[in-house]
Amino acid sequence: MTVTSTVSLAVIIFLRFFGLWPGVSYSIIYWLSFMLSILVTQYFQYLYVFDHLKISELSNLVECLIVTLYYSLTIIKLSNLFIRRRVLHQILTDMDDDWRECVNDDQHLHIMTIKANVSHFFSNGLLSFTMIVATFYVSGDYLIRFIFVTEHYNDTLRQLPIKIQLPFETEQSPMFEFLVIAITLQIMLHSCMISILNGLIFILVLHLSGQIDIICQEFRNISKNTLLHRSSIHSFGMIIEKHNRILSFSENMEKLFSMYSLLQIFWNTALVCCLGFVFIISIHNKTSVFALVKTMFAYLAVAMEVFMICFSGEYLSSKGKSIARATYETPWYDMPSNQSKILIFIMMRSQKRLAITAGKMMDMSFETFTSIMKASVSYVSILHAMY
Repeated sequence: MTVTSTVSLAVIIFLRFFGLWPGVSYSIIYWLSFMLSILVTQYFQYLYVFDHLKISELSNLVECLIVTLYYSLTIIKLSNLFIRRRVLHQILTDMDDDWRECVNDDQHLHIMTIKANVSHFFSNGLLSFTMIVATFYVSGDYLIRFIFVTEHYNDTLRQLPIKIQLPFETEQSPMFEFLVIAITLQIMLHSCMISILNGLIFILVLHLSGQIDIICQEFRNISKNTLLHRSSIHSFGMIIEKHNRILSFSENMEKLFSMYSLLQIFWNTALVCCLGFVFIISIHNKTSVFALVKTMFAYLAVAMEVFMICFSGEYLSSKGKSIARATYETPWYDMPSNQSKILIFIMMRSQKRLAITAGKMMDMSFETFTSIMKASVSYVSILHAMY
């Protein structure tokens, strides 16, 4: 099957389901329905938090806060994306235009197809990994409880997948089974949304890197044409137009994900600290191996979210510099003066940095990721020494 988009089918389906894909009928209703389900869950989560706000239940409170903060972050993310949905729609429209243009050129189509295949593989892999982590996290408590009940036959309390406090009795059948199924489905949808939003950043960066590779390919073609003494004015015009579109695309990405990245760093740092606290408590209380593995899976999922944004920012910045290198390596000294002057302007414009920032305060890069992980590991080390 011929690839015609950098966005995979799974991502398109979920963006349509959550009301974020352009041209979807009743998109506001889809978005409001999903937001309402999260808000209702969030309300009962905070009821549980406030009711168990006691020093004697600190470990239970921290474990509850991990999921509660995750839901709060998703609400803010979705609200931010919905407010800026016109920017997202413009980005997706520009991507379709880029694909329509590259269909007529085999070299360009080959470059974009490679990027699309990588994007599809990554999207499907990230979605699968997130679903596995969510399934293990939901079923982890039941596995732990099964082992506990096997060892202590006097415990009959029935537990929901996540800690919430409802205003009615939940342990009687069939209400308990209905709540377990409904909450599990809601958790799976929530996990899919997290995966799609995190993967979307890398998908857009991959598409943009494909357009940058096309520019670099055109510079190589210009170099060959110059050696053969052929005119390359048309190629220069195409490069300038495509470079302008790359800069515009990058600016729209910055508008869409700047605040998103800042919130991600702030919330994920708090979540990593909470997970570290739960991990230390589990070790010292000699909790079963399932509780430790469950915490480690959640820690990896949280760390991966930050890593994906930082990796995307680092990759985008690196690809942006390749335009300046490709321009410099063009044999401008063998070109007519009117063409060599064009190269100077392209090189000047290519000095504009392509990056993803966190609230326009810091670049999302490997250095930022290292700083975040150092801070979280330092916290866990101090906690381990003090506990």
